Amino acid sequence: MTAATSLLCVCILSSFAHAQDDTPLQPKAEAFPPAASAGAPPAPASPLRDLFAPGVFGQTLAAAATDQIRRFPIQWGHGVTHGFAIRAASEYGQVALGNLIESGIQTWHREDPRYFRRGGGNFFIRTFHVIANTMVVHSADGGRTVSLALPASAYGSWAIASRWYPADLRGVASFFQYGSLNVGMKAAGNFLCEFWPDAKAIFGK
Repeated sequence: MTAATSLLCVCILSSFAHAQDDTPLQPKAEAFPPAASAGAPPAPASPLRDLFAPGVFGQTLAAAATDQIRRFPIQWGHGVTHGFAIRAASEYGQVALGNLIESGIQTWHREDPRYFRRGGGNFFIRTFHVIANTMVVHSADGGRTVSLALPASAYGSWAIASRWYPADLRGVASFFQYGSLNVGMKAAGNFLCEFWPDAKAIFGK
């Protein structure tokens, strides 16, 4: 399994875990149109939910399993009781850090954490909607604002987590590589929120 394939797998598995979690940590997709007509945003997630919501453990296990399969980082070995345990603890720390940073910035910047589905249009229009609404989000007053919580969480969590990774993963290149992967995971989660109801409707028939 190549590194690119492994990274794609962790994006899909982790975002699926997020999309299935009904807690405020990863709010369910709301119907389009935007927040102004959908009422006030939910209350910020509590630190306990940031740390212990079901989606936290789902994302942790998905990421740790993928790291174990591709032996990342190689210095941590490949045993079940040693390598996997370290990777699981590492991934949990990253997920928890990311959630805490994201919730704090969202509260300070008054960002609405919900993703609002477009629900109509062709695949490309809806995919563009996913990308645009990952980077530019609704604000608490119903307007629009560039998301500060997303980059702060994505890059900040890796910057902190890299302190316990091997030295060769602490450079600038790794910072941008794995921080950008975290951004991609968020976009993948929103992609599932956009299209998952359609998939359920098709397979449910």
